[in-house]
Amino acid sequence: MTLLDSKLVRCWTSRPNLQSLYSLAAAAPRVRGALGLIPTGGGTLSFKVDGDALDRTEAELLAATSAKLPVHPLVTQDLYGRSTVRCWRRNRDLRVLTGDLVDVADRLARAGYGGALRFASVEFADPDGRRDGRLQLVYLFGRGTFHAAAAPGTNTLDRALELRARAALHGSLPLEPDAHRRFVV
Repeated sequence: MTLLDSKLVRCWTSRPNLQSLYSLAAAAPRVRGALGLIPTGGGTLSFKVDGDALDRTEAELLAATSAKLPVHPLVTQDLYGRSTVRCWRRNRDLRVLTGDLVDVADRLARAGYGGALRFASVEFADPDGRRDGRLQLVYLFGRGTFHAAAAPGTNTLDRALELRARAALHGSLPLEPDAHRRFVV
């Protein structure tokens, strides 16, 4: 790594395991069977890059993915300094959505920002649109594990839904070993 690379927050040695994201599509029938939730067609990928490299990275991502995706991805920043790329699939096809997320993550990794990837998530909801059945399956790049994050639409957590999702996904995804550990998503 050169001095310029370190200033640009590029890390050439860190390559995330992107293949784990494809296992989300195979886990969707378990979520539907056990919890009655279906994919919403929305997913996010979060990364943290600071300074001028952030503007350049966002512009490159939008230019590279806009031609491929039917709905242009949205890049936002949160209070923690992370950038989030949000992708949508109107037909709720989870295989295609995870492919989109892998494509964005791969572009970041090939640009030298593999170590900047934080998490990717896909959303599930009740098919009737009730607000009490919302779930995110989150893949943590740094840990190589998944965890379920459920919120009933307010600032409170739905711990029972998270634990039911964890039980349903046991054996199909590499889950976070500590079920009580909380992650900022």
